[in-house]
Amino acid sequence: MLRITLPLQNDVAPVPNIRRVAIIGGGFTGATIARLLALHGQYCPHEIVVFEPRAHLGGGLAYDTDDPSLRLNVAAHRMRAVPGDPQAFVRWLSRSGRLERDPGAVANGAIYARRADFAAFMAGQLQPVLDSGTVRHVRERVERICRRYGRWQIEADGGASLQADVVVIATGHPPPMPPGELVCHLRDDPRFIRDPSRPGALQAIGQDDKVFVVGAGLTALDATAALRHRRHRAAITLLSRTGHLPQPQAAGDFAPHGDFLIGVPNTALSLLKQVRFALKEVTEGGLPWQSVFEALRHQGQAIWRTLPLDEQRRVLRHLRRRFEAHRFRMSPQIAELVDSERAAGRLRTCAGRIIAVRPGPAEIVIDIAVRPRGTVERHAAQWVIVATGPGHGNVIGSQSCLAGLERLGLLAEDPRGLGIASDYDSRALARDGYPVEDLFVAGPLARGTFGELTGVPEIAAQAERIVQQILAMSFATTRTITIRSM
Repeated sequence: MLRITLPLQNDVAPVPNIRRVAIIGGGFTGATIARLLALHGQYCPHEIVVFEPRAHLGGGLAYDTDDPSLRLNVAAHRMRAVPGDPQAFVRWLSRSGRLERDPGAVANGAIYARRADFAAFMAGQLQPVLDSGTVRHVRERVERICRRYGRWQIEADGGASLQADVVVIATGHPPPMPPGELVCHLRDDPRFIRDPSRPGALQAIGQDDKVFVVGAGLTALDATAALRHRRHRAAITLLSRTGHLPQPQAAGDFAPHGDFLIGVPNTALSLLKQVRFALKEVTEGGLPWQSVFEALRHQGQAIWRTLPLDEQRRVLRHLRRRFEAHRFRMSPQIAELVDSERAAGRLRTCAGRIIAVRPGPAEIVIDIAVRPRGTVERHAAQWVIVATGPGHGNVIGSQSCLAGLERLGLLAEDPRGLGIASDYDSRALARDGYPVEDLFVAGPLARGTFGELTGVPEIAAQAERIVQQILAMSFATTRTITIRSM
């Protein structure tokens, strides 16, 4: 690789070197970056372009729903979505009248708003910069990104084509990856639902149809809540490797507890020991165990950075499932639903793996090797839903524009299997291991590098850092040209 740094003209008034920023994805991550760039006032109309097929920016896969049963799993006052204004969402809920129209939102002394309300809040945040023309929303899906004469050439599925100086990849969570046994036997079966978050995915399920869900995390509980809201009354079975459901949120407000950077835990085992010690401390002191996981969340990126790559992989291999069940907790409303459904015998969880699938005309029969002894259980259902969570290991292959960048050597898979490889400045790492200066990876796709990058506050903080870097590039006094040999 050859890098040449050239001085820019200094005999003229300073003008931005970065003329256009293209953001691929308009969910919370992409919308936040677009808004923050626009608010700096350094861009002319249509110089910030967001490619997002949905009608509105800011919602994305996570919040773009009209199902009133789907709520945020985090209290509204913890949704610090607007940098510099942590209570913006709570104020909006009250002023907009949404809170008054949602009497079921308050639980355990906190507000757990509907996801559609958060999507509406984000759309309102973006509307002024859309109305001014500073941000342009292109309702198309990007198919191809390549280099052309030193700039990025972007082509979308609806015919849109433009050049940009900076590209931000903010496409969010990839779709779930179904187990191979299901794909082999149910590939084209209409009773096989690969992605329950897709609009209308659950509409064909009858009230008395038994449902088998592969996965037992928040996505599986969302599907359960959505079905029950539609008056579904038959049995639902949730299958996962461990059988653990997400834990509930604690009542009341509490401060994070624990300093996990003391002693710098540099192995998975040392980190586990520190967490166990902190949990013992808080429970003996009568505090909720959730306070320890709040501390882990706040310190998560620093903790992750201290762990060598092999230890990060060890954490993912041995501790990930149990950690996620405690980190990504269910709202009190969902917890109440789960308790009542289990008590009535309509919701069952089991731990194991699929060993056989036999589709029949009336039902699908699935054999499970149940943990820990491996005994075989037979289940029959009219519908099978995949709710295993995002398939980050296949994020590049799931999107043609990312696969094209990988073929060009300008993008690489994260070595931990968590998305796209990037550096600590959120720049994509090319095949040669060096960063691509004008290609950024934002949001959950950069989890491998940062560890904790799923919650709204962490994504908002990363978005702010990316914006500062783009603005610094805009008025740089030198330009670096990178010549790669792939």
